[in-house]
Amino acid sequence: MSSATPLAPLFSRSQRQCHLLLLLFLPTPVLTLEKICQLNGVDPAVARQDIAEVGNEIERYHQLELHQMVDGSFRLHGTELDRRLCLLHNLRRSLRLSQAFVCEHFAAPLRQRLRVMKIEKALCDETNLQALIQHCSLRLRRNFSERDRLFLQIYMKYGLCQRQPVLFSEAQRSWLQHKPERQAAEDVIHHWRKRCHPAPPESETDFWTLLFSQLHTPVVEAIYHPTEQQLLAATQQLIDDFEQCAGVTFADRDELLCQLYPHLAQALERTHFRIGIDNSVALDVSRLYPRLLRTTRQALARFEQHYQLTFTPEEVSLITIIFGAWLMQGNALQEKQVLILTGEDAQLEQDVEQQIREITLLPINITYQDVKTFQRDGAPRDVDIIISPYATSLPLFSPPLVHAELPLTLHHQQRIRYLLES
Repeated sequence: MSSATPLAPLFSRSQRQCHLLLLLFLPTPVLTLEKICQLNGVDPAVARQDIAEVGNEIERYHQLELHQMVDGSFRLHGTELDRRLCLLHNLRRSLRLSQAFVCEHFAAPLRQRLRVMKIEKALCDETNLQALIQHCSLRLRRNFSERDRLFLQIYMKYGLCQRQPVLFSEAQRSWLQHKPERQAAEDVIHHWRKRCHPAPPESETDFWTLLFSQLHTPVVEAIYHPTEQQLLAATQQLIDDFEQCAGVTFADRDELLCQLYPHLAQALERTHFRIGIDNSVALDVSRLYPRLLRTTRQALARFEQHYQLTFTPEEVSLITIIFGAWLMQGNALQEKQVLILTGEDAQLEQDVEQQIREITLLPINITYQDVKTFQRDGAPRDVDIIISPYATSLPLFSPPLVHAELPLTLHHQQRIRYLLES
């Protein structure tokens, strides 16, 4: 008799974790391990793993902490601004991954909460909310997707439930007061203040300015506001500064500008509001592309001074990758394949690799091969240049080989750079 086949999980890990985080934002009832197991259809061990991973994620990206209370319930601890931003990003993600769950287990309880609070129907029923969202769309000169309209409808209900003011720093308030989204946010809060008792705090205008900005991916073709024009000029200056620091000229500056401008717009906002991004990229960039990273930091100095902020290492790494990709594209180059021959001195070999990476701005791919294997079999196919810290004879057929004694002489540096960039 065959054993019973276990049932496939109801939801993927990503879906389960979205659900878990959403439920933490509901005013009632309290969230327990049993409730998580029931709604996600998992056993306690899986639920605990999901809780741990969600806790790590929200701490890294939103400075929030997930605590289990004495009564066994789970609560989020952090500032109201960080909580709201966390919900903003998780609700959008949840609507992509699990829209039916959002509508049944998050939007429906919010509706019930608004009824208990006796919020006027004119403020919170779907028809009136969609009319307000359409007004904002016209005011912003932007078309919202169907999913973003649903997001706004649900988030507005959540906002109407809130009584906790959002605290912004002076620099954050100044940033938001000059955003193109300001007028639409003022219209929303003016509409609510006329009918809500007590009226929403003044800080809601700042928050809804930020929310509308977070929904938007800026593009060069749609620039009309003074702050957008200012950022465009600052981005062009950044490209000038990078060219000067690197001693290069980009072949297609307009295309680079079109990619760099929206990225910088979003990086500036992430930096102002301490929204985290994945840090694994920064570790790779500092190891693999040290000279390119250093050049990017140098080029960013004027840009950061203009906006009176300092980008995190993670943000600088992403900007570095954009510049590196365009250096390759502009020169129509493929990533050069470099082979370092190995012997009995691992530290020497690592030092050689680091010096090779310091020589060029361009991304390169470095692999290793034992020197005896190389002398017997030759280099693998597609290798462009061989670097050996050890004296070695060349096989009959091989790519250019440079015997590299440390520190590298100027002649060796020039020779290697020529081979890497030609």
